[in-house]
Amino acid sequence: MNATPPLRVMALHALAYCERLFYLEEVEELRVADERVWAGRTLHEEFGEPADVAEVTIESAALGIRGRFDGVRTRDGRLFPVEHKKGRSLTKAEGAARAWPSDRLQVAAYAMLLEEHAGRPVEEGRIRYHQDTLTVRVPVDEDARREVRNAVLRARELSAATDRPPVTSDERKCVHCSLAPVCLRRG
Repeated sequence: MNATPPLRVMALHALAYCERLFYLEEVEELRVADERVWAGRTLHEEFGEPADVAEVTIESAALGIRGRFDGVRTRDGRLFPVEHKKGRSLTKAEGAARAWPSDRLQVAAYAMLLEEHAGRPVEEGRIRYHQDTLTVRVPVDEDARREVRNAVLRARELSAATDRPPVTSDERKCVHCSLAPVCLRRG
């Protein structure tokens, strides 16, 4: 039996965004709920999810993760998770909207949990970006599944580490991070 507790899918989201953020939240258990965090938490109350199931938690020992879904929907007999984001999507140069890497990883992890729980294939997840008022479809193919498995392995490695990962080289991420005041403090 595996004595290691399952990782939160939100922890994988943090890991994909910034390894140091993951470490601070999951290893050092530091969390700060700033106005952006609160805005995200209240998003569901404002908009509601017209889902078949809303806000359900599923855990998988085999995958080593657990997550609280924003919603689960069924279309044409196919099941898929729905994730809500207050912000905007990532857009390519040609203007097509796509999911941010951390959001893509998160919804793929939810899809894998849903697939195991439902006992049937889940081929995509959907992310609703409220600032853009659009929904991005995320295919859950073998690459996405591999990315989730690799993220779980990396999260386990970092959880066993004694030193914080370095500060990200992408300073733009720090601007929107609730833990920036703690993370960037010297000393």
